[in-house]
Amino acid sequence: MKNSIICQGFLIVLCLVISILGQGQISVFHVDQSSVPDSKQGVFYALPRTVVNIEVVINRIEYYKGPYAEYALRYLGLKNVVMANAVEYRINGINITTSAEPDPGQYYFVKLGEKLSKTEKAGLLSLNESGLILGTLPNAVEPAEQVIRVFKDEDGNILTEKDVFPEIFKYYADVSVFEKVDTIIRKVSIDTLTLERQILKRTMVDKSPEQKAREAADFIAKIKDNRFNLLTGYQEVSYNQETLEYMDTQLKLLEKEYMKLFTGISIQKSYTYDYKYIPFANQINTEIPIFKFLSDRGVMDLDEMGGGAITINIQRVGNTNQVTNYLSRAIEEDENHGFYYRIPELARVNVTQPDGTQEETQCVINQLGVVTYLPASKWKVNFHETSGSIKGLVID
Repeated sequence: MKNSIICQGFLIVLCLVISILGQGQISVFHVDQSSVPDSKQGVFYALPRTVVNIEVVINRIEYYKGPYAEYALRYLGLKNVVMANAVEYRINGINITTSAEPDPGQYYFVKLGEKLSKTEKAGLLSLNESGLILGTLPNAVEPAEQVIRVFKDEDGNILTEKDVFPEIFKYYADVSVFEKVDTIIRKVSIDTLTLERQILKRTMVDKSPEQKAREAADFIAKIKDNRFNLLTGYQEVSYNQETLEYMDTQLKLLEKEYMKLFTGISIQKSYTYDYKYIPFANQINTEIPIFKFLSDRGVMDLDEMGGGAITINIQRVGNTNQVTNYLSRAIEEDENHGFYYRIPELARVNVTQPDGTQEETQCVINQLGVVTYLPASKWKVNFHETSGSIKGLVID
């Protein structure tokens, strides 16, 4: 009699457990073109895929020839000076990061069990506005968004292209004419007497470029002498330290400005280009061109002629190989599936420049890993935000 009561009690508890599991029963279906929907009552969610973001910093260097560049060697002994106006582009740096976005090939439909209560339905899923399950989608990146740092003078004023030349060669606009005095001798004959009359003729004559260069070189030598006299105490004046440093600094700045007339000047501007690349399994270990680069043109589109290609290459590390082999040997026991989740793959990402310079990093690439699923009855699960992998699991 006692054993019969125990058996009846066990059957009641078993039925209660089955009933509770039935309430938590859900089915998750992969959504593709061949899917045949049998219900509209459910929730859609997506697993994230990884986007590789490549940030490229390009330096544009503008070279301006000094007005006295031809005389730099003769008067100052300078050889390495700018002899022609030119523009040059250089790749200053490449930064590789990743972000997440919904994977179009990994959308799923969650068919809710009819016995789920309203409370259970409300707390079943947490999605963002893009449909990522417990995910966060970073701001989309334009294929080529350009950020320009403009050139400013010492006072913080923005200079346009037309303002650059007079700004960098500010002392070229010195007096460019000089007074020429000619002596004219006139002979006047009066009877047998001959007289000479001297007349001074004053005219203004333009200075030649060589004359201007020689005067500028002489002024540079004078500045150096003045700095030497100042630092050696030639004036025999007891200046305090702040005054001495100020005068020396001003003389150095003045010398630098006059040296520009011979050496020329270069102005550097920085441009930032952002590219995004979505890795696919059929492109692994393949050099994929991102954009082209030419030193005298900068960044170019891939369909433009000339230039060298900057390429990206992604190699799998292979950390999910054993999982793939295990799942391929597993036997399907139930047609009903619970939540699908990812096991991401580690990968090495290389960005190669035309000269062979490489920028390498290692990161997680979601879509190169494995997608598998939970049993239909075990549905209380938390996911990592950007990978779609399991963060926590509660078995009902």
